Amino acid sequence: MAAKITINRARFHLIYLGVLFLLSGCHAYVLDDAQVDLRNSFTAGNYDKASELMQSFEAEEVYRSKDAVLKNLEGGMIYHFAGHYDSSNAYFNRAELQIEDAYTKSISRGIGSFLNNDNSLVYDGEPYEDVYLNAFKSLNFMHQQDWEAALVEARRMAYKMERLDIRLKGLVDAFAKSDSTGNEWRSGDVNIQNSAFSHFLSSILFSKTGRPDNARIEYEKFASAIHEQGSIGHLPKPDPENLNHIMDPQSYNVLVTAFSGQAPMKVQEDFRFFLDSGDDDSFYVKFSLPKLMMYNSSVHGIRIRTDSLSAPLYLVEEMDEVSAEIYQAKKPIIYTRGLLRATVKATGSTLISSSVKEKHKNWGFLLEVLGIIGQETSEKADLRGWQTMPGKAWVNTIKLPQGNHDLKIEYLSANHTVLYSETYQINVTGSNELLLVESIFSQ
Repeated sequence: MAAKITINRARFHLIYLGVLFLLSGCHAYVLDDAQVDLRNSFTAGNYDKASELMQSFEAEEVYRSKDAVLKNLEGGMIYHFAGHYDSSNAYFNRAELQIEDAYTKSISRGIGSFLNNDNSLVYDGEPYEDVYLNAFKSLNFMHQQDWEAALVEARRMAYKMERLDIRLKGLVDAFAKSDSTGNEWRSGDVNIQNSAFSHFLSSILFSKTGRPDNARIEYEKFASAIHEQGSIGHLPKPDPENLNHIMDPQSYNVLVTAFSGQAPMKVQEDFRFFLDSGDDDSFYVKFSLPKLMMYNSSVHGIRIRTDSLSAPLYLVEEMDEVSAEIYQAKKPIIYTRGLLRATVKATGSTLISSSVKEKHKNWGFLLEVLGIIGQETSEKADLRGWQTMPGKAWVNTIKLPQGNHDLKIEYLSANHTVLYSETYQINVTGSNELLLVESIFSQ
């Protein structure tokens, strides 16, 4: 009778273990679905609905403490385009501090256990997300005509871009220290060290605050960054000479920025291997790795019209393509960690089931099946990412006479048909140093 009770308890614990495996990845899938809903609302231009979704996700604890960076990045962008600049910066400030804190702790503590599913770890933001949040903080301050604060953020963006190699090398060193298996850890090379968008904003801000030498230096860096990024993406980059007037503060009083497309989305790629030795021993392993999927925007050009002029906007930064380049450099780290984690879990599961099979074949077989179920449910790629980040940044400056003006922004297809347009009423006064008009079309 005692033996029967022991077997029943064992069966119970095995079933319970299986249920835990099945539930282990549930929250990650809930968060993925929520992020897709948020992306769809934002890209449709429905910022009120996107804000309501954010609030409902917080109430339902869809965003947990480990997802705080993600929540704050999304909140910062939603409130930015809703015109609530103080609230936007509050979200972005929290995101930036949390990214730095998570990175510092990762380096000092050796990242974390290799057996953890990446979805269970604190999301510390992708390196490109850490860079581009400062662009929108800078634009927030420009809307509020706080030029010095805007300049700080633009220059911080450039600083972060220049230090990407150092940041990735730090991650490599931290993983290598916490890995006792002898794996070789490395990162790819970051081929982009400059942000044309950050130097463009800095040149304008130095120019408008009476620092012509600094404005010239930033313009030269802008021109260099345009050439550096010329090899990526599919749309033509501008001749920097078309924008050299930004060094002359008297030649413009309106800055127009527009964003098109969407950030890359992470999708899961699964790889499975099953080796059967033929003597009741087998080895099964599943790898789940994240892959960036680019969004194919229909926008190939943007122009602006007023009652007195028509001018193009210039594509100064393909944020989506830059993000993909930076992610490519980080990919060896992500893949090595994923492969190591899956292999360690699969090896442990195989050793346990093989050991039990020697005495209890059926129980060993059941453990083998549960091990496969465990890998299938617990091995999930970390698909978290900044869903509301736009894809491409377009700019130009114009000079308008004092008075009220209608400024129309037209998004153009490859054959120059108008896909979407927005009209802004702006009031130019003698006291205006610079007016910022900002638009977005995510399709």
